Amino acid sequence: MIKINLYGQDDDKMSKTKYEVIKDFIIEGINSGKFKEGEKIYSENMLSRKFKVSRHTVRRALMELEFEGLLVSQKGRGTFVAKKTADGSKCIAVLTTFISDYIFPLIIRGIEKVIAHEGYGLLLFSTDNSYEFERYHLESIINNPNIDAVIIEPTKSALPSKNQDLYRKLIQKDIPVIFINTILRDIAQNYIITKDQSAVYKLTQSLIKNGCKKLLGIFKGDDLQGIKRYSGFEKACREAQAEFDAIFFTSEEYNFVHNRAAEVISRERFDAAVCYNDKIALPLCVKLKEMGFKIPQDISVTGYDNSLLSTLTDIKLTTVEHPKEKLGEMAAKAAVAMIKKNRSGVKEEVECEIIFRNSTKGGF
Repeated sequence: MIKINLYGQDDDKMSKTKYEVIKDFIIEGINSGKFKEGEKIYSENMLSRKFKVSRHTVRRALMELEFEGLLVSQKGRGTFVAKKTADGSKCIAVLTTFISDYIFPLIIRGIEKVIAHEGYGLLLFSTDNSYEFERYHLESIINNPNIDAVIIEPTKSALPSKNQDLYRKLIQKDIPVIFINTILRDIAQNYIITKDQSAVYKLTQSLIKNGCKKLLGIFKGDDLQGIKRYSGFEKACREAQAEFDAIFFTSEEYNFVHNRAAEVISRERFDAAVCYNDKIALPLCVKLKEMGFKIPQDISVTGYDNSLLSTLTDIKLTTVEHPKEKLGEMAAKAAVAMIKKNRSGVKEEVECEIIFRNSTKGGF
């Protein structure tokens, strides 16, 4: 069963007193026998009306009790008093920057497939790439005695983490902690990541071989994936003595950087744009077409991840195949093996294939 926690974006109007009152009411009901083991408790709507608070407040109280092992939610059925077991709960937590969009559903599906087969529950946490939300969730994970392993994609991994103290506390708990997609350089860790540098190096080489002489890189500067991808881009350009430049953007600029890039391309006439991922490449293609550019005749554009976005329009993106579900499966298998002491650690970098399509010259 998947339990999703998207908290961190707390309602400013939410009364902490009311939230604590709801928790105390349910705990008292469990202790007194009013809410019996395995039985359904009041619905969110009923609790909301009873305490005259928003469902957001009720949901937070219920999820806190889930983290503490007192309640269990069942999709489509409601929330139940947890049954006590002799060996305690078996649960793996997953903390990623996002959950419900882009490549993340497939990564999570890979994780779920493995741990469900092994009999583990799954707790999902989303940071929205925010240090504040990441801190909130790390504290919840650290304080939950029922978590056997944690799979993490850290926030803004190219920068010194503001939550290093909590990462160190988590690792000191002596439970497996596995980083996916990217790592934190300053913390000893297990990881399963993609070979970002070599993938973009090969991708850039192919553009140059197909006649691109002036290339623009557009990379995320506050995560390590972006830095590694830029490194591969720069290396290929320097080796070929190609003219190049780069735009670096932050998480906060994610939804607007394609406009900035399009202006630079229009002004300086680059003939290739190597983008951090498909979420940058697709809107850049749309913007360039609006400005009168023909793709790939005037400019080749590449992405990364081979997401659903890469084939969403008539422009089919040349991109790098992120393993997504496979990576999730690998991380989950490593976590289970480490829990069972069948494996001491994991450090793996996965090769990625380039998918050539019609957004680049020679990519048909």
